[in-house]
Amino acid sequence: MPKPRIKHRSRQPTTTVKSRLPFGDITVDDVIKDLLDLFGHLGLDAGHLAARVVDLDPATLASRRLYPHASAIGELLTAWHQDPEYLDDLGVPEPIRMRTGRRSFRHLAERTVPNMDPKTLLSELERIGAVTIDPKGYIRVHMRSLPVYEDKSLAIQHTLTSLDSFIRTLRHNLNSNASNADQLFHRVAWNGDLDAREIPALKIRVKRHGQNFLESCDNWMTRRSKSLANRSRKKRKRTQVFIGVYLAVDGM
Repeated sequence: MPKPRIKHRSRQPTTTVKSRLPFGDITVDDVIKDLLDLFGHLGLDAGHLAARVVDLDPATLASRRLYPHASAIGELLTAWHQDPEYLDDLGVPEPIRMRTGRRSFRHLAERTVPNMDPKTLLSELERIGAVTIDPKGYIRVHMRSLPVYEDKSLAIQHTLTSLDSFIRTLRHNLNSNASNADQLFHRVAWNGDLDAREIPALKIRVKRHGQNFLESCDNWMTRRSKSLANRSRKKRKRTQVFIGVYLAVDGM
């Protein structure tokens, strides 16, 4: 079996079962068709695409977000898994009550999602299965990140965010010198001769290693943010960072 080759270009996943062109032969029309198919599957009106983004201000764009607190809620779940104040001796997130001084869900929510009512936030987390509340009122967290495909609105928001971030990476790299350190990392491992029966094992492998990789990046960024905040009181330029891992399989 040939070894995977590292490519600088990626292939867009398809929403149909029709066989696609060989890697590297994707055309502009293929990408546009895939995007239209994807938007149609999400139930979004993709007609008059250019007209939708003309003269839009940030406030208008923000009002169209279907799940505006997704990233903030993700920060809360991450903080619950990282902050020593909320961990037991083995580093596992401990159950907490809504109100118990500083070590409470309310305090955690107000610190990470200040623009959302803690009770509303708790209800939303419980609805999507991220937390449960036992008979004694203890809130138990069951995941480090949001289950993006369990909720339609969240799935749509996650899909659009991923597309936007990926496009920004491509646009940035196209506009910077190929030998410049300013290039953002983007590589794809591709194999055009993999036995389809190996896909289940590959999915498990990518999920396990991808999750570990993303958590390590998340931990590093959190440590750096706290370190810089403690060392300097000067106003720092802040920016959002998005790191993604995906698996695309022809015909799926």
